[in-house]
Amino acid sequence: MAILKKTCALLLLLLLAMSTAGCWNRRELNTLGIIGMAGVDKDSNGLKTTFEVIKPEKTGKGGNGENVKSPVKYVQATGSTVIETFRNATTRFDRRLFVSHAKAFLFNEELAKNGLAEHLDMILRDHELRLSMHLIIVKDASAADVMGVASGINTIPSSYVDDLLKEYKPHSKGVDSRVIDFLKAYYSKGVNPVVTVLQKVKKAKIGAGESNDEYELSSEGAAVFLKDRLVGYLDGPETRGYNWVVGKVASGIVTSPNPVIPGMNSVEILQARSNNDVEITDDHIKLKVKIQMTGMLDETTQKAGSLEPVEVMPLLEQATADVIKQEVEHTLQKTQTEYKSDIFGFGQLVHQKYPREWKNMQDNWDELFSQATVEVETEVEIIKEGKSLFPAKE
Repeated sequence: MAILKKTCALLLLLLLAMSTAGCWNRRELNTLGIIGMAGVDKDSNGLKTTFEVIKPEKTGKGGNGENVKSPVKYVQATGSTVIETFRNATTRFDRRLFVSHAKAFLFNEELAKNGLAEHLDMILRDHELRLSMHLIIVKDASAADVMGVASGINTIPSSYVDDLLKEYKPHSKGVDSRVIDFLKAYYSKGVNPVVTVLQKVKKAKIGAGESNDEYELSSEGAAVFLKDRLVGYLDGPETRGYNWVVGKVASGIVTSPNPVIPGMNSVEILQARSNNDVEITDDHIKLKVKIQMTGMLDETTQKAGSLEPVEVMPLLEQATADVIKQEVEHTLQKTQTEYKSDIFGFGQLVHQKYPREWKNMQDNWDELFSQATVEVETEVEIIKEGKSLFPAKE
């Protein structure tokens, strides 16, 4: 009898396992519209979302070299909330939108100035959307306006944008922000979000064959937020000034005037480190930044008079250090005086070093940050000179 009960129990477990296994909520690929990226703009009806839907067919050029049709389609829908625009899109598109592979979410600056957090709630909740997507603010244009631009090798605009943003490291004049980065800074005290910027710029005409204007996208610069509101932008050098402070400069070129005679020198960044600190004395707050960089002399346009290379190198190092110091000081001053937003995280350093004082400062930190004094120290060591010790021009 006992054996019979055990056998029945095992059969019951087996039937339950079989009924719950498998892809019960599967959707066939030919029923889905795979989203590459989505752009949200303000509209008279509330919000207007533009979806890039990747066409499930071979992209690129045909066998005879002729251009094939665009690899993507665009769908637009309006609604009061972001998720409503997603569902309303299916009233005019023949496939269910599938967003798990979306690479980026774009917002125009008008929405960002009024507060971005409310429009990210859907991304935070929906199980298909990933927090690791690029988060982008579109400057001087609508989000829909930049979505059709793909001027790189990749013909799919969302893949072009993805590749473009990943290439910020060679110049360090942009940032690659993700949705999760924005939310972490927004929920934290003592630091404000910095977000990727995209701009649509007219492409230079090369040759006489092209008659119509062509455009490309630029990721140079960054959007500065105070909590979840866009308060302004940093240009390329200012963004590198930000990256120096937060330790995100991976590479780039620092160009400085020749310290001896008229001319320019360009030093490639091989490695950079930053060390930040705060000091509070009575009611006085000092922000301290120390940056160390090692580099390689990539180009010099003039010979430095009669000086030997070994005599010139310390002068070049000091000239490069001065340029870095100016970039950092200018960026700190701009964020203090124009935006009053601590995007560097000095408030978190105060929290760690002065926890008792932080209790009285945390609700008013950005105002205190704007009044703090700044001390910047930079050191540069040039460890390589390339293939030649002497400049090409005598």
